[in-house]
Amino acid sequence: MRKQNCWYLSAALLCLFMIGMQIFVGSPQLNAPIQQSSLPPGIRAIAEVAWRSVTTAYGLMIVALAYLFMNPNNRALAKYIIAQLLALSILFLTYSISRFGNVTSMYLWPVFLVIALTVGMGLRTRQSSVLSR
Repeated sequence: MRKQNCWYLSAALLCLFMIGMQIFVGSPQLNAPIQQSSLPPGIRAIAEVAWRSVTTAYGLMIVALAYLFMNPNNRALAKYIIAQLLALSILFLTYSISRFGNVTSMYLWPVFLVIALTVGMGLRTRQSSVLSR
């Protein structure tokens, strides 16, 4: 029987929570006003694609993390997910500071870090179990 990595499952559940927040909280509060605005259709379409791409990224991370839960040997996949989450965290933090002069206006960056650290713990757990053989 394969050993399962609960850190990856925890990260997948965190991503599932985030996709729920994206769809049920963020869409009505952030995306809907943009789509209902008088901005040109092209800009609204680009905003919609950007919004949906974040939702898609969460969904793909959930699938990848569920795979890693069952097959924790794919270190490259885990590292890619960490890199993606770190990039999102840096983007949110950078724009929060540059646009609003604080770290709290775009407050999701620490959540991305927590998920990245959770994936990192799964990677570390896998590494330590390999070393202990």
